[in-house]
Order: sequence, then C-alpha cells, then structure tokens
Amino acid sequence: MKLSQAPVLLLATLPSRNTPTAALLQTITRLYMTTESSTAAASKKPKILCLHGKFQNAATFSNKIAGARRKLAREYDLHFIDGPIVLEEGYDGATLDENDLLRSWWVRSSEERHILVREALEYAIGQTDRHEMDAILGFSQGGTLATALALSGAFPNLKCVVTAGAPFVTEALDEAAILAEEYSDCITGNSDSLYEAGLRIPKFHMAGENDALVPAESTKLLCEKGGSGTFVMHEQGHLFPTRSGRVQEVLDFLANHSIK
Repeated sequence: MKLSQAPVLLLATLPSRNTPTAALLQTITRLYMTTESSTAAASKKPKILCLHGKFQNAATFSNKIAGARRKLAREYDLHFIDGPIVLEEGYDGATLDENDLLRSWWVRSSEERHILVREALEYAIGQTDRHEMDAILGFSQGGTLATALALSGAFPNLKCVVTAGAPFVTEALDEAAILAEEYSDCITGNSDSLYEAGLRIPKFHMAGENDALVPAESTKLLCEKGGSGTFVMHEQGHLFPTRSGRVQEVLDFLANHSIK
C-alpha cells in the first residue's frame, strides 16, 4: 500500500478538527504503520521444512521434486536443509556425481543399529527457527526424521507432516520421546504432554507399490506408531511423487489442516 492511499483507509478513524496538527500527524502515521504491518503479516507464506533422503542433499532433493516443489512454492515458503553427515563414495554402494556431496541424517552401526539419531534431531532443530515452521515434509530417511521431529515437541506451531518412502526406525521414535520429555519438563512440568501432542499432529504417509528400498509395510508401521496418520499407496517406486494427482493430494492435505 502506498502512503498516498493511507488517508482513504483511515478516514473513519481521523481525529476531530480540534486535535492539534502534531497529534493528527502522529495518529495518521501510527495507523498507517499498523495497516502496513497487518498487510505484511497477511501476505506471509506458511513455512514448510523439507528434509531429503539418505544419499541426497538439500539441492538434489529440491531438484528431484521440482514438479511438486513449483506447485508447493506458490502457497508455501519451502526451507530445504542439508543433513549433518557427509557420506564417502562407496559407503553402502553410494556413488558421487561431480561436485556433489551425498548426505545422511544418521547411519547404521556394525550391529545394524541406527546411530547419531539424537544428534540428527538436535541438528535439524538448530538449523531452523522452530517457532516459524508450520509443516515438515520429508523423503525416505528424511520422512522418518520429520515424524520424529513432530513427536519431539520441538516445533510448537507445527500443524502437519508429509512423508514419502519413509521407513519405521525404532531409534528415531525412541529419541523423539526422550527429547519430548526433556522439553516437557522444562516447559510444562508434564513429562508426556508434548509427545502426546505430537502423536495428535496429522501425518500423511505415502508408500510406493514398486519401492524396492523401503517396503510399504515399514511406512505403514511408521504411520501407525507415529500417531494420527493417513497411509496412501502410489504406483511408483522409491521417490517423492511429483505427478499432478499425487501433488494435489498433498496440497489438499496441507490445506485441510490449516496450512494455507
């Protein structure tokens, strides 16, 4: 809004003729600034934290979901972050493209346990303004992390979660419960309130019929254990769906849960 437009909007609130000129100008300025602030707040897009899968990074994930990203970006501010662990070429079959760094949120030990999960949670929390995130979207390992972050209680204004090809990882939910207890003790004194609140956050989990890396049953278990989940199958493999019909389902889910 231009300053020249302000008097038109403020006519109903202008002081009487008896008000001194200085006070009149102060009133106009104050009301103008209030209107400007309200307009800026109204135009602010909801923020979505976007978490890549294992063997990806923020840039590659953004590129791989370009079709979905462009549609989401019309309504939302998408915040992509890199995982904390850089994987070397050859790790678990990984191959590197030129000038590319493959990353992970956590890794598996020689005993096949997932380790560095607590560090991943704390890292993701520290990389964002956790009070401003409205939703979390994650693929594969990033989807598991998205669910765990919702359960941790670290994002007080979080309204929903979207995942694709995300496996159930016991350690992720266990660490989320511990973190939620710590947050709860500091904030409310109720050791289970934040985790229970996280279970109630709506979650939309997608699994691929032809996913050779993450069985649909594993994603379904994440849906069941993560609370308040909707489980859907798509006809593709291990990817975040970008076909228009599936993207529309995601958009509808976000809109239905006050992310608009």
